[in-house]
Amino acid sequence: MFRLRFTLLLCLFLAAPTQAEIYKYVDESGQVTFTDVYKKGARRIDLPDSPSAVNSGGKPTRRASYSPSPTDFPRIDAGTQKRRDDIRRQVLQDEINGERANADEAKRQLALGQRLQPGERATDVSYLNRVKKLRATVQQHEQNVASIQRELANLK
Repeated sequence: MFRLRFTLLLCLFLAAPTQAEIYKYVDESGQVTFTDVYKKGARRIDLPDSPSAVNSGGKPTRRASYSPSPTDFPRIDAGTQKRRDDIRRQVLQDEINGERANADEAKRQLALGQRLQPGERATDVSYLNRVKKLRATVQQHEQNVASIQRELANLK
């Protein structure tokens, strides 16, 4: 009985919430890093469920509004951005064309691989592994095509 109580008490003690301070650091190239280790120039982030983010009335404190980029952050003109978007679109088109060709080749290999070799049965482990591997390859190529299509749809 004592062990059960001790184990229960130990579990409750270990389940107590932990606290960590989170810092946001932006380096000179604009890379944002969140860490629990303070770096010079980093800002402390108060999370809504942390005790420091709740005032004495039990309500969350208001945060300052967030500016997505500093005012002196370098901007590019619309023409340059359009050229970059066009290049990205072309790269994605090339990738999707290549991936579709790879998917077609994988389907062809699957059709060939599903044929039984002389002396082979459909229940043999080697046959089942071969077909499973070929199906996984086809599925991977089809997932790649779908991912690239989503990327293309997200372009402006």
